[in-house]
Amino acid sequence: QHILTQPVFDALFDGYDFAAGNPVARALDELRRDFGEFGMENEVRDLEGFYESVRLRARGLDNAEARQSVLMELYQKFFSTALKKDTERLGIVYTPTEVVDFILHSADDVLRNEFGRGLSDEGVHVLDPFTGTGIFIVRLLQSALISDADVSRKFREELHANEIVLLAYYIAAIHIEEAYRGRSKSDYEAYGGIVLTDTFNLHTHRTNFPKEWLPDNSRRAERQQKLPIQVIVGNPPWSVGQASSADDNPNVAYPELESRVAETYAVRSSATLKNSLYDTYKMAIRWASDRIGDKGVVAFVTNGSWIDGNVDSGVRACLAEEFSSIWVVNLRGNARTSGERRRAEGDNIFNQGSRAPVAISIFVRNPDAAHEGCRILYRDIGNYLKREEKLKALRDWTSIHGIENWQEITPNQQHDWINQRDEEFQNLYPVGSKETKSGKTEEAVFQLFSSGYKTSRDAYLYNFSASECAENARLVTEDYMGAMRLLQESPEQKLDDAIRLHQSHVRWDRELKNNLHRAKGIEFSSKRVWRTHYRPFVRQNCYVDYVLVNNKYQQDRIFPSPDSENLAISVTGIGSTKPFSALMVDAMPDLELISKGQCFPRYRFEQRADAQGDLFNDSAELVRIDNITDHALRTFRDRYGRNDITKDDIFNYVYGIFNAPAYRVRFENSLSKELPRIPFAPDFDAFTEAGSRLAELHIGFESCEEWPLEIEFSGSGSPEPHHFRLTAKAMRFTDNSRSVLRINEHVSLSEIPAAAHDYVVNGRTPLEWFIDRYRVTKDTHSGIVNDPNHWFNDPRDITAAIARIVYLSVMSSEIQVFMPEAISDDDPDATKTKAYFATKHAEAAHAIANSPGEAADQAFVDAISDLDSINGEEASEK
Repeated sequence: QHILTQPVFDALFDGYDFAAGNPVARALDELRRDFGEFGMENEVRDLEGFYESVRLRARGLDNAEARQSVLMELYQKFFSTALKKDTERLGIVYTPTEVVDFILHSADDVLRNEFGRGLSDEGVHVLDPFTGTGIFIVRLLQSALISDADVSRKFREELHANEIVLLAYYIAAIHIEEAYRGRSKSDYEAYGGIVLTDTFNLHTHRTNFPKEWLPDNSRRAERQQKLPIQVIVGNPPWSVGQASSADDNPNVAYPELESRVAETYAVRSSATLKNSLYDTYKMAIRWASDRIGDKGVVAFVTNGSWIDGNVDSGVRACLAEEFSSIWVVNLRGNARTSGERRRAEGDNIFNQGSRAPVAISIFVRNPDAAHEGCRILYRDIGNYLKREEKLKALRDWTSIHGIENWQEITPNQQHDWINQRDEEFQNLYPVGSKETKSGKTEEAVFQLFSSGYKTSRDAYLYNFSASECAENARLVTEDYMGAMRLLQESPEQKLDDAIRLHQSHVRWDRELKNNLHRAKGIEFSSKRVWRTHYRPFVRQNCYVDYVLVNNKYQQDRIFPSPDSENLAISVTGIGSTKPFSALMVDAMPDLELISKGQCFPRYRFEQRADAQGDLFNDSAELVRIDNITDHALRTFRDRYGRNDITKDDIFNYVYGIFNAPAYRVRFENSLSKELPRIPFAPDFDAFTEAGSRLAELHIGFESCEEWPLEIEFSGSGSPEPHHFRLTAKAMRFTDNSRSVLRINEHVSLSEIPAAAHDYVVNGRTPLEWFIDRYRVTKDTHSGIVNDPNHWFNDPRDITAAIARIVYLSVMSSEIQVFMPEAISDDDPDATKTKAYFATKHAEAAHAIANSPGEAADQAFVDAISDLDSINGEEASEK
């Protein structure tokens, strides 16, 4: 990086003696000269044209701000292309100045209020531990937060910054030096407060560079470690680690810091899977919390998932114990949501730099605080806001003290801060539990439950075409077994080398590597191509071999064969960003059929004690066992005083309750944080009947009735079969009311009723899922094509499939609307549910507002009438 970028700096800062003043640049320049005899600089000869273009551009730059602008542009483009993996691993993204200024002013305000001192005062040391291009220190030097009388002292002694990426370090140093020179009107002065280091390794025995390589840099690091840091500001790295070990881009390990996370956040977390507690931004909060000592302020902009994440209950518990005051501004922007919730999240302030929600957090540790315990103040930026609107709000507020209408948070026993779960939820009957799963108790509806099937190789193992699915799996098997034979024939061969030689038709991840290491052999068989549930109302063929997938979980005990006689209810799993949903299936479901899905089966399968072989062996004898507990049967019969209730009734009742708007609205927050529980509704039969009717519709979605739709053909004459073929271009609605669906350039379907868009499962309507999945796709990594046309015997069958999807959507919505509004004895009026239906009514009216007419007018009248009766005239006017 030094050799590549030195000509850029020479061109942009002609006469600017950066290399002589910066200890890292000086040391690396000496190293470059030492290695000159090896011809390293020949590597950059092909870039001479690029360097000349920089020189030409630099000649027209007559001020520091213009030079820095060019440098920032090069920085961002350089990282997004040349160092793509570093960008992903370190979460490199440029922080908007509005966010930076808000954080700095907030830190200054709380310092003055809590400790009677400001950022400008002598002895107040400020550290940006992940400085990037130095924007936080730069904006501080340029602001009135530091007085003219104090600016030289702050620059030389009390402002500190760390960076591990060399190019960013260089830019930050120049950026900060230029800011100081502009503020002080003095000659160039090297910034001695910046250290090339990995902040997480400071205060440990693990250092980044031998002292003899970068002695001056090491002295700076040692000095910083001895200083009392009162204020830590910045934008820590956001990386959550690689999505798959096949990406070959893991986070760096930090044993000491990870140990601190384990003994604090992880111990206090109630979640089973705690890996996300080691995301780098959470480790940054842990590191900063320890670094400021007994008194101080931490002010970060981070991923905002920790505010409400289920696994992050331990983070919230520790923060509330370790700090005296906490301010959180939730800037939203979570792009991993969908539907109406996604629209409400608004834009992300980082544009395309992040898909995660964003939060600004100010943590204050003051042992002499006037109040007891931790005072937690929360502010949501609001719904449906554009990026510019969010940044303007930060500018207008200036700091946290410019914000009105703070919500003071009192955490509950589960350490929820926002969206706190309903206390009544804990009194409901468990649907499943770890205790029933392990056989310790029967006090739940289902004994066994399991996550859905997780391949981590969907493109290779799923396909609409059975023959393509088999062929892709055969190639995967060849690669896998080829690597295994190489290891067996050449024991000296390294595992990674064997994998590298056999990756043309397989995407390796940790689990597949582990299976290879354990020498788990496989044989290809076309009989392992099963028809499975991939997404809501979207079946695909799947090659089912448990060695080739990331995790089967307990699916081999629920659907052990492609024709297993069983039903299962798949519901949204803990930690999902999707609203709670439930969908019944009659074949193995994918993990994301329902987001992070948990599957509750009617029956479970066990091998007989005397059975031989495995579950793929045709001779294996399986016993189907009732998975609804006897305890549940007794409980329901006792609760309703009826001995005619059967386990099938209970199964249908559960499905009815899961689909009831009253249940989803009342317990929305609880359902996002833990496994579902079941109320004993006053009208058992109504929910049982609703569940049974929904089950029949949802299981039979490929054979149910068809809604009468009109086929519109854009060509002359009658359409031929090939006119109906799906393409890579997704189907789309052509009008605001979404009553016309264009299949392709030739064929459209019209007369789709508004009610087809009311029923939502896993964040989308069935039609939206159909549109999303029924198009020709090509996987970027493997080049595998998945063509939904192969699913149909005749291309014209696509119209019947859509007509059935419309029918089940309309009927499902109708069943939901007519479910009882009371789901428990303590909510006989179901006020919250009525308000929900009234709001949905208003939304439906709004959706057809662009098609004026008597129907639209009447819809508005009905909606306002509903809202009047529940919320009062003032609310309905809004």
